[in-house]
Amino acid sequence: MRAKYSVGLQWPIVFLTAIILLAADGAVFASGSSESSAKSTSAPVTITVAGSQEFHVSTNSWYYYQPTINAFEAQNPGVTVQLLLLPDPQTTQTLQTQLATGEPSDIMFYNKVSAENELDAETNMTDLSTQPWVGRLKQPSLLTSPNGKIYGFNPVVPTDGQGIAYNVDIFKKLNLSPPTTYQQLLSVCDTLKANGYTPFYGPFKDVWTFQIWPTDVWGVYAAKQNPGLWDKINKNQVKWTDVPELTDLLSRGENLVQKGYFQPSALSDDYNGAPAAMSSGKYGMIIIGGVVFISDMAKKDPSLHLGFFPMPAFDDPSMNIIAQSQLGPLLFVPKQGKHVSVAEKFINFISQQSQIQTVTSVPEQSFLPNLKDVPAPTLQPINQQVYDNYVKSGKVATEANAYMKVDLNDLWKYYQDMIGGTMTPTQVMQAWNGKFDELMKAKGFPGF
Repeated sequence: MRAKYSVGLQWPIVFLTAIILLAADGAVFASGSSESSAKSTSAPVTITVAGSQEFHVSTNSWYYYQPTINAFEAQNPGVTVQLLLLPDPQTTQTLQTQLATGEPSDIMFYNKVSAENELDAETNMTDLSTQPWVGRLKQPSLLTSPNGKIYGFNPVVPTDGQGIAYNVDIFKKLNLSPPTTYQQLLSVCDTLKANGYTPFYGPFKDVWTFQIWPTDVWGVYAAKQNPGLWDKINKNQVKWTDVPELTDLLSRGENLVQKGYFQPSALSDDYNGAPAAMSSGKYGMIIIGGVVFISDMAKKDPSLHLGFFPMPAFDDPSMNIIAQSQLGPLLFVPKQGKHVSVAEKFINFISQQSQIQTVTSVPEQSFLPNLKDVPAPTLQPINQQVYDNYVKSGKVATEANAYMKVDLNDLWKYYQDMIGGTMTPTQVMQAWNGKFDELMKAKGFPGF
């Protein structure tokens, strides 16, 4: 059996990951219960799976691990999987178009909250609430939609978070502690600067990097102080400019730039330069969108000791919690898919204890499983720290971006203008308020 491939709009992605994904395609629909289905079908069965190559598929080893591949090939001869590799910037539009035309992929790989907002999961996806694996979940709430049903599967309890990575040795040398308030952060930055260090490395040539600050702190603010805010904004009951705290929190991020806490070339430096910058010993901190950066740096430069703390953007230490990008991605089964039952059987297979344990037994890809019968493996040290200090005690919030129903690229470009000094935080919010209304109206959302 050989898997077939289609590439969404950009062929080069296939050649970058051909070996891994050739095997991956054969794996994802292996299932003890689907074996009889495959063998009893006279014609070959082709299953299509769509997901972002950069953002979804390549970072989720549980989705296409080799032993799962082997199990599929042994149990499901005649079943072929066609993986649609979509460039991340085009993934949302492609999936929305598939659903709108009534010809979706059999499986859609997409983040939970984004699927609820951007793909209308409650309308378009199969209700999986009665599937066998649901009763084995440790935390069903992680997968439960606002209407109380479960539409997608992911076996992971998140142990990641947005925040700040810092050079532990530099902090120890200067007798600094991780700050828990904004004023403490400013004090840490002043001390670093006074001792010849650049407080932060900023890779702001990449448009997605600075936005980690506002999406994180806005998410924490909404979760702790303004519940329901995103629903009101998405219904046009509240404007972005009606909430002064959003502008104030953005201003606190911009203030770090204006005070010279980033290198002067921040708008010319990109994320690819971050490892060398942090290894140079010149920088004290870097804003990160996930602690995987710390794990990666431990492999690239074992002599570099990086720690982690939440974004200290508030005056109240109790607000010092982490924001997570959201649980995701999940495997969704569109109602209009051609092979709904086979797709459901795949999810049942990949949820099996033996399959999850096989994946988590490899240290570099281990995760905390959200299944009662799967023992917790040894996690990467930084992930264990995040779980122990924040996740286990509920000190987490979901980032603001997860609740947005429109493309945020314009907003991120406004941030770059702000860093360059051509827009103020107030002007950014005013411009985004107008652009947001325009985008929501174009998509036909009620109230706009």
